[in-house]
Amino acid sequence: MKSKVFKIMLPAFAILLAISLSFATEATNSSQTGYYDDPFIPGIQEVPGGVDCPTTGEVTCKYNGHDVYADRAMTQPLWERE
Repeated sequence: MKSKVFKIMLPAFAILLAISLSFATEATNSSQTGYYDDPFIPGIQEVPGGVDCPTTGEVTCKYNGHDVYADRAMTQPLWERE
């Protein structure tokens, strides 16, 4: 009897816990627009889908081997997350 209750209650508790914790996640997307200069394509290109790189760090953020910047003037580089 004890085993039967345990087999029913444990999965039910796990499902309820998963449902309740799913509401604690963020639904917002924190990607921003990034720009890079590809020598084979004229002009400054926008990174498709955006980037998730902060404005401070030690290693530069790259897209297809090119440094990524936060503005079209390419004055503010973006950095990889640590």
